Amino acid sequence: MSSPHANINWQDQLPNDTSPGCRMRMSWRNLLFMHWRVDPELIEPLLPRGFQLDTFDGCGWVGLIPFTMDDTRPRGFPRLPGLSRFHECNVRTYVLHDGVPGVWFFSLDAASRLAVLGGRTLWKLNYVYASFDVTQEGDRTDYAVRRRDGTTSRITWRTGPGLPPSESGSLRHFLTERYYLYSEHAGRIWRGAVHHKPWNLKEAQVLSLDDQLVERAGIEVKGAPCCMAAEDVEVRGWSLRRVQ
Repeated sequence: MSSPHANINWQDQLPNDTSPGCRMRMSWRNLLFMHWRVDPELIEPLLPRGFQLDTFDGCGWVGLIPFTMDDTRPRGFPRLPGLSRFHECNVRTYVLHDGVPGVWFFSLDAASRLAVLGGRTLWKLNYVYASFDVTQEGDRTDYAVRRRDGTTSRITWRTGPGLPPSESGSLRHFLTERYYLYSEHAGRIWRGAVHHKPWNLKEAQVLSLDDQLVERAGIEVKGAPCCMAAEDVEVRGWSLRRVQ
């Protein structure tokens, strides 16, 4: 059984490279998708009013996504010191609002103070400043995050060969092909859009994982995560629109 949004024509609303109003450009590099299956009853109380948890085969999913932001800048501006390149790691789940699927972020840790300020102010997202220690050698990445309050996440993974394209209705498609994000501020719900080419996914092997970020979001996960790495993508972002 696929996600309940499988037959909704929300795709027709998505922007593309020629759509007006693009505000940001960026690249997402060396990205790892890690997801755990979670009982919906454990996630739903953590969502603001107005959202429905998006499920796959009756289960909710929580993701831990480390990657590197690069070439981040407002459209038409040059690269900006302290903003254009930084590491980021987010904890997220998947939601529906008025039938439109998107991402709900519990937290977004970033190594750029400017990015944290901009993310909290302009995108109304729960950005947190953290220090990062990232080493990439060949197909192996060692990735460490540390917040000022001592919360940490340490991940080591190895990227493998490419995977076939994700088919609509598959779990891989459900977890990765997301082009809307949601945020909430003062009881109001906002939606933002991004555009990029479909993910080229790769096999990934997590060699070690010691994470506290998901726990700090109020979620207990068990067992080994479902893992996929991704090739770099060039991304465009549009301003938030109030939807409630």
